[in-house]
Amino acid sequence: MPSAMQVQPYLFFEGRCQEALEFYRRAIGAEVTALMRFKESPDPGMVQPGAEDKVMHASFKVGETTVLASDGRCGGHPSFQGFALSLTVGSESEADRMFTALVDGGQVIMPLTTTFFSPRFGMTTDRFGVSWMVYVAPPGSANAGRSEALAKQFETKAEEAIATLQRLGDADWKKVTQAEKWSVGVTAHHMAGVLEAIAGMIETVASGRPFESFNPAAIDEMNARHARDYAGCTKAETIELFRKGVGVAAGTIRRLSDDQLVKSAKVVSTMPPMTVEQLIAAGLLAHIDDHFGSIRKTAGH
Repeated sequence: MPSAMQVQPYLFFEGRCQEALEFYRRAIGAEVTALMRFKESPDPGMVQPGAEDKVMHASFKVGETTVLASDGRCGGHPSFQGFALSLTVGSESEADRMFTALVDGGQVIMPLTTTFFSPRFGMTTDRFGVSWMVYVAPPGSANAGRSEALAKQFETKAEEAIATLQRLGDADWKKVTQAEKWSVGVTAHHMAGVLEAIAGMIETVASGRPFESFNPAAIDEMNARHARDYAGCTKAETIELFRKGVGVAAGTIRRLSDDQLVKSAKVVSTMPPMTVEQLIAAGLLAHIDDHFGSIRKTAGH
């Protein structure tokens, strides 16, 4: 039978791979399981002049996860944008140790702290530019099902969004986004304000109760109303509303059974029916990605 499918991160350090492997070995107990240098390649045409001793391919294990690495084109300027490696550990003391080790020579994005979804969570960029999220699983989560995984995914995105808001200055708050044509403040408050409403939609569809679908005109009208009503909202108000909405939505997701996740309804009148899981993915996960991607692009954070 064919082996199980896997998705593995592949990191290109552009000349610093050997240094990175040694750093991760010391910092988080990584075990190097394979290493080939360019000079060992059976194809001499793949060896760039001066790069003979650089790493063509390597793999290392962190716990049960295999990560792949290389020096790539040896360009000297690695770029790790648009993703983070999430490191789940078993205790708060282990989180403290791992976080401290990873931040050595790097930059703290969000200090380790207690959150509504974890007794210990923090974000950092290491000395090579790789982003890490260090997370302690809450008690009893080891055997959690699909709903727990979705809730955790949502909460992680929400904490990243809140961290982005906390970095914004007054000038950033007033900048106009290219995608929404709203100010950053209005865009953020719109996202914060719809979380509870989307949670209510999820609960209704999951319960099997009749659901009145939205039409695009109603959505456009709501967006126009938000642009007017949220123009004066402050960052503090938005973060408070965001945290409240995240708590409600995450709790709603966690209460869902596997049977409820596959229940469906026509949510938008011009689109096919959506399952509850698809509604979570589109209404919460992708919604946050879209709006906060726009905010980060506009503010430069």
